[in-house]
Amino acid sequence: MDDKRKKIILKEITFWKQNKMLPEHYCNYLIALYTEGEEQLQEKMIKRKKHLNMEIFFSFLFLSMIGISIVITYITDVSFGMQTLFLSFFFFLLIISFFIFRKNKKNLLLIFITGAFLFLLYSVQINDTYFSSNKKSLYILILVNCVTWLLGGLWRRQLFFIIAGTIAVGTLIIFMFIW
Repeated sequence: MDDKRKKIILKEITFWKQNKMLPEHYCNYLIALYTEGEEQLQEKMIKRKKHLNMEIFFSFLFLSMIGISIVITYITDVSFGMQTLFLSFFFFLLIISFFIFRKNKKNLLLIFITGAFLFLLYSVQINDTYFSSNKKSLYILILVNCVTWLLGGLWRRQLFFIIAGTIAVGTLIIFMFIW
């Protein structure tokens, strides 16, 4: 059968499938029959490419949020209120991303890692502003942050946070007693 006739038949079968004129499994069988199995491979490749593009976009977005937060917090001379505004905006973006990822059943680990890093930056920023860079208060705030990582990792069963929280708490306790 020539390609022009196959395309017309496939277009009709796709129309039947979309409008539920035939059961879906019949349409899938006919599509596989006329395309000789190649149609499903192309659909999977297109879906995989869209998924990869979305993952790259969100990875870049979250990494840029971390980079911008570091620049705003430590490199530029921005007031505490403005820094808090930026970090709050980034947390708002993370919350929106969380709901989008959960709705699409995507992996939420990247959102949690970005949120934990922003929370760490915010803890250090609070120490610098309210406690005049006191070492003991910084240790306590970071310890609370690391314990939050550990508890969050246990609660969500995220091995990354369990390991990072455990190592960070152990290291922090050692530094607290040495210095």
